[in-house]
Amino acid sequence: MKQDIKQLVTSTCANYINGKCILLDKECPLTSGEEYRGKKIAASDCSCTYFEKAVLPANKTLEAVYYGKETVLNKTCKGCGKGFNSVSNRAVYCSDICRKSARKKTFIKANQKRAK
Repeated sequence: MKQDIKQLVTSTCANYINGKCILLDKECPLTSGEEYRGKKIAASDCSCTYFEKAVLPANKTLEAVYYGKETVLNKTCKGCGKGFNSVSNRAVYCSDICRKSARKKTFIKANQKRAK
């Protein structure tokens, strides 16, 4: 999990530039840890409100692990093949994008069949 968080911070956090956090004007605590009263605090024990509110929601499985929630994905999307947690038993697609693309494919198939 630590490595995944570091990778997410370095690749997608807007405040992380050249190994430093712009907000704190020092090294990012999520990648290197912090120091408090002369004692080293592990990176896994540090938190960042910007990361938790803006960066982490993009990766739902990592967000669930970060907050200690259950991470079992109970369905697989018909459109993209990714796993997702569904609220209802009728859910087939993980997002509106997959649902719309499937409808578009079906529409194209029907038109081609009709044209023959």
